[in-house]
Amino acid sequence: MDWEARRATRRSTCPTCGVIFAPGSSEAMPFCSPRCRSIDLGRWLNEEISLPVEPGDEEAWDLDDFDC
Repeated sequence: MDWEARRATRRSTCPTCGVIFAPGSSEAMPFCSPRCRSIDLGRWLNEEISLPVEPGDEEAWDLDDFDC
């Protein structure tokens, strides 16, 4: 199977709603729609989801080390 054929049959799963869709059909990759992208953003902003942090990791970052 050549590259174009594999690309045409590739499918993705939306991390928000679980729908299976063709990656080229979505303007909001890796989500199936802008709505699912907005739902995911809302979850991050409401701190419903976050990256895991080990105790003491906060001290590893010193803002003085960055040009902000």
